[in-house]
Amino acid sequence: MTQIDFFEKLFYPKTLAFIGANPRRIWHLAGYINRFPKDSLYIVSNYIDELKEKHEEFIKGVNIYADISEIPDEIDHTVISVSRNRLLETIKTCLEKRFYTIHVFSAGTGEFDEKGFEIESELYELFKNNKNSRLVGPNCMGLYSPRGKFSYSGGFSEQAGNFALVSQSGDLTNRIVYDLNSKGVYFSFAASVGNSISLRSSDLIDFYNRDENTDAILSYMEGFSQFRKNEFEGRIFFESLKKNKKPLLLLKGGMSELGKRAASSHTGSLASQDAIWNSIFKQTNAIPIVSLEELVDTAVLFRFCSNCEPKHNSILMITYSGGSSVLGVDSIARLNAGIDVPAIREPTHSKMKELIRVGSITNPLDLPDVRDENVRIELFKLAVSEEYISGAIRLTGGPRTMGKDPDKEVIDKFYADLMRYKEICTKLNKPFMLTVPSTSDEDFRKKLIELEIPAFSSFSRAAKAFSNLYRYKNPKYSET
Repeated sequence: MTQIDFFEKLFYPKTLAFIGANPRRIWHLAGYINRFPKDSLYIVSNYIDELKEKHEEFIKGVNIYADISEIPDEIDHTVISVSRNRLLETIKTCLEKRFYTIHVFSAGTGEFDEKGFEIESELYELFKNNKNSRLVGPNCMGLYSPRGKFSYSGGFSEQAGNFALVSQSGDLTNRIVYDLNSKGVYFSFAASVGNSISLRSSDLIDFYNRDENTDAILSYMEGFSQFRKNEFEGRIFFESLKKNKKPLLLLKGGMSELGKRAASSHTGSLASQDAIWNSIFKQTNAIPIVSLEELVDTAVLFRFCSNCEPKHNSILMITYSGGSSVLGVDSIARLNAGIDVPAIREPTHSKMKELIRVGSITNPLDLPDVRDENVRIELFKLAVSEEYISGAIRLTGGPRTMGKDPDKEVIDKFYADLMRYKEICTKLNKPFMLTVPSTSDEDFRKKLIELEIPAFSSFSRAAKAFSNLYRYKNPKYSET
């Protein structure tokens, strides 16, 4: 008997069904109808007449049926969005028709109340030893596969990339994908897995680790299914992380006592002890992430600077304000991430001093009165070439600052100079980063993506992302 490749059917389905289409949630269909081949897409709804009346043009050419019995057997991937009262009956019908992978959007199960617990318990038993089908969820948004031509959100980019995400939160999946798409980071896959009673985060990580289109993995994890207390879930997850050879940024929710309670009510997960997670991070190459912002920032740096090889957890800062220098260094020190902003040593310091009359060249480089960009770049080159410096962060407001609207020649020179900074760092195998405190300049954002220059909202956020890259490139490093 041929073994079923569930991940092929999950992310590259040849047939796809959506059960429970509702005209009041028409947004839910957009990422399927607008992307997946219509002749292989099957919609089941109790509201066919209303769908045709209100959304005739949108659903034109799509197969719509009133009952699951009317659609073909052996559907590769199925989305179920029905009330929990109909959930078990619907699932059993799908299993009778040998549907291979099933995503349950429906909530109100094990995370909600006693009745929901009973429903989820029965779901768990249906899939526990099932050799023919796998379930994603329940209580989750589902899947995003640009190369597979479908997405649970019609707003996600259709451009495929090399980052993969597995998350126990649908909302965080949305925010991560949208935010990273806007920063030039694109996905091979994203999976919102909710309560994870069948397919687990570890299963997805194993698949991403094998997948040739995936270079880096992001994960938001709350805990393990309450129905798998005796299945060594922690050990399985630990082994997945040990086997993984790719960068894995792991944001663990529920680390505080209040967070553990919130995790239980969110996905019904059993949040494990902090000491266990700390041990996992020490014994694997998973990078511990403490906030959504840090996850996004670190992904951006891995996207644009993954080929860099920082040998020290130390950076050069370039500013145009003494106050920005002081506050920037203070904010980096407060991270307690072992990041150094080392003073420029002799003889380089004396060589730099010969090039200026005023300003600070200790580190940070504070050069507000150095108008000659060639001199500024030479100072930068001397400093960043020091062996004990492993990356650089430059403060900028962009080409349009202080309400000015420069001409094209000025803007082009601004970007050409930026590239000179970047090229110096590239030759040294060191990341070049920008910190842009605030800007509404959409052209600036897009241009930085085009130039592949990572930008962050503060020195501290850039520095923490850099430190995470350093940690990955130097696995023997441990924070003290």
